[in-house]
Amino acid sequence: MASQNLFYPLRSVIRCVAKAHLTVTPEAYEADLVWDEALFTELTSTFLQPAVQPLLAAPCESRDEAALIEGQLAQSLVNAYRRILRQRQNTQVQQLNALL
Repeated sequence: MASQNLFYPLRSVIRCVAKAHLTVTPEAYEADLVWDEALFTELTSTFLQPAVQPLLAAPCESRDEAALIEGQLAQSLVNAYRRILRQRQNTQVQQLNALL
């Protein structure tokens, strides 16, 4: 009886890929967004919880399948980070935050 190897998406890979997309790729420079390490840290700690992303706790049958999920979650993280920064730069949002 052969043992079955299971693979899981790795949070460290997701963080690394997302950070690379946000800081060193040509798209990062074109987006013209300022890097905010505190925001990225907070976002990843919330976003990469198995309760929020159940795919992190689901076993995959191959490393390729896990890598595909890592790529999808990294892209979702990048999109969320960019959306938050754009909203932060919005003058209407800044005015509402000033009222708080």
